[in-house]
Amino acid sequence: WYQRRVREAVVSTQSTGASERVLGIDHYETIYCYVYLALFAHNLTQTSVALRLMYRAKYLLQLIFGSDHLEQAAFDINIGLMLHTKGDTKNSQRFLESALKLHKKFHGSASVQVAMCNILVARALAGNADFREAMKYQKHAFEVYSEKYGEDDKRTKDCQQFLSKLTQKAVELQKWLQNKEKVVPNMMVNEALPDSTISEMLATVNGIPATPSKIKTTEKKEVKQEEVSKLEEIKQNGDTEALD
Repeated sequence: WYQRRVREAVVSTQSTGASERVLGIDHYETIYCYVYLALFAHNLTQTSVALRLMYRAKYLLQLIFGSDHLEQAAFDINIGLMLHTKGDTKNSQRFLESALKLHKKFHGSASVQVAMCNILVARALAGNADFREAMKYQKHAFEVYSEKYGEDDKRTKDCQQFLSKLTQKAVELQKWLQNKEKVVPNMMVNEALPDSTISEMLATVNGIPATPSKIKTTEKKEVKQEEVSKLEEIKQNGDTEALD
């Protein structure tokens, strides 16, 4: 998934089709086949296809369990992040706020899950230039991270840094509105979520444990082990020319 291999995506498509035929289109396993296929599609830059799959999965999950189900929060985050990739921050905010509401209900306001949702909503609000409202969400996330991880943790520092940028943009916007200057200030926040960060968040939300660094390390170990095996085979056969 991290390496964006098309072959694995094709396998995922085939397994989804098999699940539809064997278990039915409204089976829980089939729904998650749609989700994982959507993740593959998104990572292969087919975000529009990924969104159609996620909308279908969300609709079927709602038919089975209702809208007030914790799994809906994960689906809403998936859709929100994918919409963020397409630049549709308004609809992205709507889905992320829905996920935030569910996480508050099931995990409590002081949970890490709620803090993460607050950060995502703050990003969406910042994309709509609503910096004051974004500051409220980001501040709540900063308070939770400070309590859970400490002020020296990277997550807490990153949260504080983005909060400072939101504050700066809010001040700039307010000055412009008061003075009615002709020069429009730059309302873009530099640290918009890159594709790599969105992929990592999608992996975390959907329980994909591997990281790119781990995959690279594993690949290096496999290559090294393969080379060692070949050397041992050559030594056993006494092929000194091949060894040289």
